Amino acid sequence: MDNLYDSEAFTLKYDEETRSCIFSLKSYGDRDGFRTPMMHAVEIIRKYKCSNLIITDDLTTSDLHMKINEVDLKWVKRIIIPKLAESSCENIYYVVGKDTEESADDALSGLFSGKFKTFKAVSEEAALTAIKSQGEDEVSSEVSNMTKAEALEYMGLPLNANDFAIDEKFWVLSKNLRSDSSPEGRKKLSILSAVYDIASGRRDERVMKEEQREQEKKFLGKTGDEWRTYFSYTWYKYLIGIILIFLAGNLIHTIVTRPGYDSGIISIGHFSNESDYMERFLTTRLGFENPMIGVVDMVVPNDQDQSPSAYADQSAATLILSCPNVIVYDEATMPYYFSNLSDLSSLYSLLRDNLTAEQLRKIEPVFMSEREARHILDDYERQFGAELAVDDNLQMYDDTSVLVGLKITDPDAIRSLGYENLWPEYDASLVFTIYSQSMDFSDSEFIIMELLKSVL
Repeated sequence: MDNLYDSEAFTLKYDEETRSCIFSLKSYGDRDGFRTPMMHAVEIIRKYKCSNLIITDDLTTSDLHMKINEVDLKWVKRIIIPKLAESSCENIYYVVGKDTEESADDALSGLFSGKFKTFKAVSEEAALTAIKSQGEDEVSSEVSNMTKAEALEYMGLPLNANDFAIDEKFWVLSKNLRSDSSPEGRKKLSILSAVYDIASGRRDERVMKEEQREQEKKFLGKTGDEWRTYFSYTWYKYLIGIILIFLAGNLIHTIVTRPGYDSGIISIGHFSNESDYMERFLTTRLGFENPMIGVVDMVVPNDQDQSPSAYADQSAATLILSCPNVIVYDEATMPYYFSNLSDLSSLYSLLRDNLTAEQLRKIEPVFMSEREARHILDDYERQFGAELAVDDNLQMYDDTSVLVGLKITDPDAIRSLGYENLWPEYDASLVFTIYSQSMDFSDSEFIIMELLKSVL
């Protein structure tokens, strides 16, 4: 037995011995979640010329039918049943389980009973056994080669009998045979079913359509009509593929043809900044051609019941990986990124030489040691991340204070840079730092110095 498809929603298998397609529905989903597995089953039946379709699922057939919405139900009648009727499928078996074999609702089987012979089985194995048993009762070539006229005569009907009369006659003749499980009874029912298939014209219709299909031009094994049907229910996959190709092409274009960033300022803290001041400053005033600007609303520590932005940690990590020149934090957030900070002693000397006394008074040097930063991080992990490992041996960390940031609290300067403080209980503050793996340390110093000179 070949396992042809196996996903979270369904499994499709082909049993060569019985020429059966086994369709196992693991969960019901409307629209594409239901239609795609059904279309795959029809395709397998057509490809392998299956005579039997075995439907099994984790739900009872009655429960499944009650879950199928009206739109999907109409789709089955309009698309699936005609496609199956055109195929070699003759019998449909429903695996309903031992507890529901006698009481299961016939509504689902009613979808197919008008076109196919339908049966119930307690398990997939029981269905395969029943099919093998029926194989022993195959009708003779004398019956299968009957003309429509001979079939009508066999059923005791006139040559001009309409479809309704043929269906009624078959129902009457088969009623008693269905309850006869003896070998002789099964044989008679198999012969009658084959004769009915001929008398109703379904056999000839299948043969004609198959002949037409064989005569049609095919591309990759499918006719134009089959490709149209296929694409009508799988178009979204190709749309997704086109979108992914477009995005990949755009990414390649960005990497290969677009010049790399020549400068960068990222901001990480509980603030917002929708201004283009930073970008205009770097390009117009400082002459950089392709700056990288990014802002992440980061809530840390979350001791004021603030709602953190989704994926803020990932966004901040991505921006930091771009190796910016300057990182701007707020005072509350900066300590948690100590490992990314550089010693700014040389920059502060430059500021003393290039800024006025008034401007320098508005800048507060921020000193911090590795041990102090570790202590702050440990406290945070104890309060908000109990499952995280906390290192209580602080003596192993360096206790030397280093100038790691330049803080401004001047409201006018902060507003002119475009920042809006979002902390409800902290005053607005910005701490300018240089990333420890900055693109160019001298450029970074120059950017911060000129930026502070422009707003203070």
